[in-house]
Amino acid sequence: MPKIKAPTVIEHRELRRADLLVAATALIRSGRAFTVAEVATQVGLSRSAVYEYYSSAADLIADVIVDELDSWAITLRTATTGIDDPNSLVDAWVTSVLTYVADGQHSLLKSAASIELPPARRAQVGAMHADLISPLMTALSGLGSPNPTQLAHYIWGTVQASIDLIETTGCDPVDEIQAVLNFIHGGLATSGFNASLGAPTPSG
Repeated sequence: MPKIKAPTVIEHRELRRADLLVAATALIRSGRAFTVAEVATQVGLSRSAVYEYYSSAADLIADVIVDELDSWAITLRTATTGIDDPNSLVDAWVTSVLTYVADGQHSLLKSAASIELPPARRAQVGAMHADLISPLMTALSGLGSPNPTQLAHYIWGTVQASIDLIETTGCDPVDEIQAVLNFIHGGLATSGFNASLGAPTPSG
């Protein structure tokens, strides 16, 4: 029986899994395709040993993405927890998303974006992406939006454009975040919401 490096077999398997994720993360950041054999070499395991944990390189990559999305979701929930004012909640969510990107933490997800995942894992990743905007939808519901999902996707489109600018142009993230907040508040106001009062603006 192989020697284990932890008090229990379960803990040993978790350590191995963590090592595999670290190795796969480094290979993803290299920007090229890789095989299970390459990951095995990085960790010092046989290829067959890696298959005890993952059926393919794509399955392993999916776990890397899932772990990163889970970390990002926790960051967003932490940044928005305890904020009752809807407008402040929108600001906190947008600021947290763009700060995460400006700090370089989004680069892993960007590198993995073009990798084809197994259908079930792709659906899982898609659901986790959708969960990232949950705090934003809570804020928009608090503003009285009859369709917070629609507005949340409009705002996400704006934030995504800002993400692209931060990652490709090296613009000042502080100035960029403020510009995005100003744009979003202006959009909410012209959509029938009073950004200062957090309520629908009377028409006519």
